Amino acid sequence: MNVFARNILLVDDHALLQHALKAMLEPLLAGGEIVCAACAQDAVAALRAGKTFHLVLLDLKLPDSDGLRLMTLLRREVPGVPVAIFSGQDAPIYRQLAREADADGFLSKSLDPNALVDGVRTLLSGRRFYDDQLERGRALQAGETRPRPKLSPKQERVLCCLMEGLSNKEIAQRLDLSERTVKMHLTSVYHVLGVNTRSQAILVGQTLNLSMPPEDA
Repeated sequence: MNVFARNILLVDDHALLQHALKAMLEPLLAGGEIVCAACAQDAVAALRAGKTFHLVLLDLKLPDSDGLRLMTLLRREVPGVPVAIFSGQDAPIYRQLAREADADGFLSKSLDPNALVDGVRTLLSGRRFYDDQLERGRALQAGETRPRPKLSPKQERVLCCLMEGLSNKEIAQRLDLSERTVKMHLTSVYHVLGVNTRSQAILVGQTLNLSMPPEDA
């Protein structure tokens, strides 16, 4: 048994990314391995199978779970093992959400490979690693701007009501809609914003400086 071996659990449903990450990170593992799970159920099963893991990399969007919610469950399964978000959701709000959930790190899938390897190495050493300083510097250097999510006026009205703390029933009354229609609009809003819960939608909405569109918009 190699006492220096390090095992990583990668929870992500993209097979090509799994293979690429395995090849990229293998030199860090000293004979350990990357075990891949495509969904929350598989991740829990992998942790319960008895293998010792030294790091969990977790996508925010999974077929059967919200990544931050799953992180809470995984921490109960393997207390003390670092759990970091590894996501294509690249807006600053998602790093904020990760910090509020006490994730050990955040790695963007758009990171330069060398920076990604350095981040994983840092996490394996027991330290936290958030890539926003790297990303901020790269954005300033390249003059990047993030595109604003494209919400329809109806979706913006629903989101504005949501940000006021209204329930679905109250939103329906405010906008003269059925509750079913409100739920449909909320589903569309979540998809456009790349979130899975009301609280996440509110946090993202707060970054957009929204105002209630007129009824005829």
